[in-house]
Amino acid sequence: MRQKKGWMAGSFAALRKPYNLALIAIVVYALLYSVVFVGGPSYYGDDSVYLNYAYQVVHGTFTEHSGDIFSVRLLTILPIALFYKTFGVGLMTDSAWDIASFIGLIAVAFLMGKELYDERAGVVAALLTSFFPMIVMLSATPSDDIPMAFVTALAMLALLYGERRDSGRWYFASGLLLLASGLVTPEGFIICVVAMAYVAIEFLRKRIAISGTTLMLPAGVAFAFMLIVFVNSFYSNPLITFTLNSHFYSAVGGNDTIPSTNTNPMYYINVMFPPNALNFSGFFFYALIAAAIYLVVVRPDGTYFVLFYFLAAFLYLEFGPMHISLHPFSYLLSYRLQRFMTLIAAPLAVAIGIAVSDVAARSGKTRMRLFAYALLALLIFMIILNAAAINLTWYRVLSYERYDQLQAAEFLGRMPNSTIIYFADAYPNIPIYMGFNNMSRFRPYFALTNCSFVSAGAYVVAPALPQNGINYSKFASACGGWMEINYTQPDSVPPQQIDNIGGFSELAVYRVK
Repeated sequence: MRQKKGWMAGSFAALRKPYNLALIAIVVYALLYSVVFVGGPSYYGDDSVYLNYAYQVVHGTFTEHSGDIFSVRLLTILPIALFYKTFGVGLMTDSAWDIASFIGLIAVAFLMGKELYDERAGVVAALLTSFFPMIVMLSATPSDDIPMAFVTALAMLALLYGERRDSGRWYFASGLLLLASGLVTPEGFIICVVAMAYVAIEFLRKRIAISGTTLMLPAGVAFAFMLIVFVNSFYSNPLITFTLNSHFYSAVGGNDTIPSTNTNPMYYINVMFPPNALNFSGFFFYALIAAAIYLVVVRPDGTYFVLFYFLAAFLYLEFGPMHISLHPFSYLLSYRLQRFMTLIAAPLAVAIGIAVSDVAARSGKTRMRLFAYALLALLIFMIILNAAAINLTWYRVLSYERYDQLQAAEFLGRMPNSTIIYFADAYPNIPIYMGFNNMSRFRPYFALTNCSFVSAGAYVVAPALPQNGINYSKFASACGGWMEINYTQPDSVPPQQIDNIGGFSELAVYRVK
């Protein structure tokens, strides 16, 4: 009993430490933000696919299949299915895995900063992570990018612990997480290259030696491989994760391969430093340059690991291949999207955190220390203020994108559970926003060309404005006088934001007489 009391007293004492309290406050803020702004699937088409697969897992109908690359991303699908199974289907459970990953990433940034330098560096890293626009923008949606950022950062933290503590358990955990990262999304496999390069260089520097302890790293990778094969066996063939990803990324524009990719070698540089400061990154990368210069010159603890982590991951995103072949020679640059930069959010935040903490620690005299603290606080405040403006702007954009389908789903949700609903396949979120309630009644269509297949008493969700050469409103009138029930009218969005929005069209819900 005394031991238990002492343990509890020690736990409460730890919670009262200033840096721990600061971390708790950051986590509470991030959680509240995610819950308040939760909105279910975004306009990225991947979201609805993952949610549909999660629903199938819960009902025992899910299979991995060679026709869909999304079906092998089990660490995106299965956690969502677990939330569905435990708490039911809804906007909150749609996004629960991303919210949990967002909180996890903040914790990993703190632990990495603390391990590499001190708790102050960890708190700054956690704070910056909680406002990093590309992270925050997707934190309340069921994307695969936030879980990828979390799992890859966790793998690198485990590697760091393994090296610094000479721990076989942490090496094993790192190996397991490294290979598992690709089950979130294939871009997660990039962290395997980063980790292997780091270990190889550390071996050449004689900082890591081959031993029973370090061999637990490949043992973890081997165990992860066997686990993936085992799980795949339940849903498809044992090697489908590896064969399907290899085939899909082996060519551009071919059958069952990636449809397109940006080959501009300056793609991510342009994302990081665009002419307009109101973008996905804001001031973060400008702060990183200042922090990196300081770290290289002063070289405090943690500099090598965090800059290697950031630089290696960034270089692979920018110049690394998604496929290499020798006969004939082919070097296909990796698929590029702005949101893939979530992969480097953790080392970016930790690098700035270490630099800030080191500057504060080197401020000798009291006046100088107060001046340094004030200057650093102002810098962090400016970064966060800029990031908050970006995050609110993009929340409005995402809300605009979701508005039409949410409104249609809300209206149709008041209809009897047996009501037949036809919806254009360009709007796959309708069944999701209705909680997958009686999926047998939903009838997707590609384009209406005649009325013969639409049953009387059914409802048809269609674009209210002409699209792809079809005026659905006139078409509905010609099909026996369909009655327009609902016309979604979203709030206005500033013109400068419209360019960032793709594919939106207001919807109408028609009732078939």
